[in-house]
Amino acid sequence: KYVLLAEYDALPDIGHGCGHNLSGAISVLAALALGDLSGIEGEVRVIGTPAEESGGSKVILAESGVMDDVDLAAMIHCGNATVVPFRSLAIDAQRFAFEGGESSDALMFFLHCLDMIRDNPPEGVSIHGIVRHGQGAEVDLYIRAPERDLLERITGRVNRCAEGASKATGSSLGYDRFEPSFENMLPNDAAEKFLERLFILEGEKLSAEVGYGGSSDIGNISHRCPAVHPFLSITEKPVALHSREFALATITPLARKKLLSGARVLARLGAKVLVDQPFRDSLRISFDRSK
Repeated sequence: KYVLLAEYDALPDIGHGCGHNLSGAISVLAALALGDLSGIEGEVRVIGTPAEESGGSKVILAESGVMDDVDLAAMIHCGNATVVPFRSLAIDAQRFAFEGGESSDALMFFLHCLDMIRDNPPEGVSIHGIVRHGQGAEVDLYIRAPERDLLERITGRVNRCAEGASKATGSSLGYDRFEPSFENMLPNDAAEKFLERLFILEGEKLSAEVGYGGSSDIGNISHRCPAVHPFLSITEKPVALHSREFALATITPLARKKLLSGARVLARLGAKVLVDQPFRDSLRISFDRSK
């Protein structure tokens, strides 16, 4: 079973600054190409994944078990370089609210504690946030780490900072997640090596760097089944993602050419999954090793 994930949400006032107009079309076109093949057993699914930017629908898909019997899930995002090994960070989105007592002092106490954690964090750890309401003493934080175990340790330290600030100032503390928690993206060596060959066949110049793309809900899927998430270059010079300039870059003749290239890559990858049992076995072995 081969699953193609299709993105389609845009950004307010910007449009397709994430390139989901290309990403979703690549997946659908690849599925249509595979549908024209005859005499091949197996199943190809296109699953729409809305709200990547604001809710993480792939988290729901992963938790519901939709992906548990899948041989490979795949999608392509577009960017400034063609990168096959994509690694995203695990993330918790935590909201802290201090009330009563000296809540404004509690807020300042908490922020100073965070500064001490941020001053010398473990490698790959970052903490970003905003004060939502100064008078209400509410803080939204994004806490990121390369792996879930480390993320939980850092989140525990942050929680203890908040609890200490609450006790020291006589204020009450409430905290919860304001967005779903994303897992880190697990590698799949077997799929990535084959993908590199396919991109080279398309004439793509592969970036030597591993792509770290912040945090993405496809990480949750990669913990339930083999998954890949390469990036495909659609620009001749760097353009900032999530910008109007990148939205314009998605509708150039070069971008349309790359749409077809990406669809061919995902279609050939899917054909390999459907017809090659040893390849499917290697995907599962790589998946089990990465967990």
